[in-house]
Amino acid sequence: MFIAIEITRKMRAFICLAMVMVLHQAYAAGNTPPDNKKELLSQLIRRNDENITKVSSRQLTEKGSVYYGAVFDVDSVVSPIGTSNLIQTLMCSYASRDSKYYRSKLLLQHMTLAATALLNLQHDDGTIDLLTTNFHSTPDLGFTIYPLALAYSIMLKNNHADYGELPSLVKQYLLNAGKALSVGGIHTPNHRWVVSGALAWINSFFPNPIYRARVEQWLAEKIDIDPDGQYNERSTAVYTPVTNRCLLVIAKKMNYEYLYDVVRKNLNLTFYLVHANGEIVTESSIRQDKYLQRNMSAYYLAYNYMALLDQDSRYSGMVSYIQNTVAVEQLSYMLPHFIEDSTLLQNLPAPTPIPTSYHKYFKYSDMVRIREGEVDMSVISNNPTFFTFFKGEAALEGVRLSSAFFGKGQFESPQLEKEGDHYILSSTLSGPYYQPLPKDKIPDDADAWSKVPRTERAQSEVQTLRTKVYVTPGNGKATIKVSVDGPENLPVTLELGFRMGGALRHVTPKEGIDNAFLINDGVYATYQKGNDTIKIGPGAGAHKWTQLRGALPKLQADCLYFTNYAPCEFEFTIE
Repeated sequence: MFIAIEITRKMRAFICLAMVMVLHQAYAAGNTPPDNKKELLSQLIRRNDENITKVSSRQLTEKGSVYYGAVFDVDSVVSPIGTSNLIQTLMCSYASRDSKYYRSKLLLQHMTLAATALLNLQHDDGTIDLLTTNFHSTPDLGFTIYPLALAYSIMLKNNHADYGELPSLVKQYLLNAGKALSVGGIHTPNHRWVVSGALAWINSFFPNPIYRARVEQWLAEKIDIDPDGQYNERSTAVYTPVTNRCLLVIAKKMNYEYLYDVVRKNLNLTFYLVHANGEIVTESSIRQDKYLQRNMSAYYLAYNYMALLDQDSRYSGMVSYIQNTVAVEQLSYMLPHFIEDSTLLQNLPAPTPIPTSYHKYFKYSDMVRIREGEVDMSVISNNPTFFTFFKGEAALEGVRLSSAFFGKGQFESPQLEKEGDHYILSSTLSGPYYQPLPKDKIPDDADAWSKVPRTERAQSEVQTLRTKVYVTPGNGKATIKVSVDGPENLPVTLELGFRMGGALRHVTPKEGIDNAFLINDGVYATYQKGNDTIKIGPGAGAHKWTQLRGALPKLQADCLYFTNYAPCEFEFTIE
């Protein structure tokens, strides 16, 4: 029996938020959310202690090795960053009175070996290698500084303990690094802030005008953030939290307070980049975290810091949300921050729940974000994935459209328009043929095809492909209309990628391709994960070709395919 209950929008948002919190508490089974940050600190210390044996096992302790004292990754490749992280991890237990390893001589021995190894891994110019890709690398050197600087600062603030020669070894590494970071180059936009933040840390210990001058040189290029608050790499799962951390360090250690406004702008945007299941939106990233499934844990530091600085209840709300919806071990990175700066443990202002009902168009970020309680959607331009739909645990991670148009028919809209309740994505492509070259353009000494660019040839039989996609959201669902005006009989395929682990029903497996399914004309399919179900239809099934020539490889997902022939127009609903 179904009972209809009318509730207000605010009540629905509250209920949905509660459901998400219950969901993530279940996900983090065995990791009871702490009541406050003091309890969180205690849990993190205990977990750090439990992790000591595991992390120490990756340290090479054979005296005859050139890598004696260094840490190896899972593939047995030596890692300066891993070695630096080991010192930080061991220092957290060594300096914590509540740790069973408090002032352990064995831990001090391991840290001293690691610091010696770092110096041995450091080149004469002060750089280190990331052996998997970068050599004599300034940015990777910068990444080693953050854990090492936290450990060094903890030593300075807890100077009653015996650290032996460890402080002098770390100091030498930091000073060597300062020379390299003051002159070395970078690869990506966020590396500027990684390097600058590392210099800010080193300058806080050993003030040097050269360090500040280099930071100012990088800052003179301005921060790569759009008016919406999105950093240009849009790397929400990886580099956005890294950038926020670096900018906070620079602002705090070097008194560049205007950088706090940059972090505020990003945090204010990020409220609207939270999926209904608690994950961060990654589908618009242009870095390696595109489509990664990550929760909000990496944002705890910035929201906590700014909630205290601004006494902002909205930021407090996100801190509370993160603390109650992620597994405790995913906040392990906060332990050295809490130990190094106890002010981060202060009580926050009363929290305001994060938004769960909104309709936001971030035009500079090429994205529309819609949240209606347990349902959220993204409409995206300048991206082959133009739509996503999350409903609790059920996740439609990407919708893409392609056609067999001269090997270049992967749909990607360069613009996003709004007409009434509709969002319109569109593109126009041409497919020409080429005529013989005029005699005066034929080279005497070489083959004409390889020597002369095709732009010098006249075009003929030019074919045109005009594609429009209309997305109409509302009432917890979206209607999508696809219009393809192209050559007659042009194969068209729409790909809907659902998160693996769910169950697709009323579909037909595609022969020869794993995790690929076809839908028949007029059929409504369902996808269920956990207690949540997404319904899609009516389907369009004119052919069975899913991997069109020129289209991107299949998504790593359970993919459902609609198929048709141009010119065509079909419409379906996702709810």
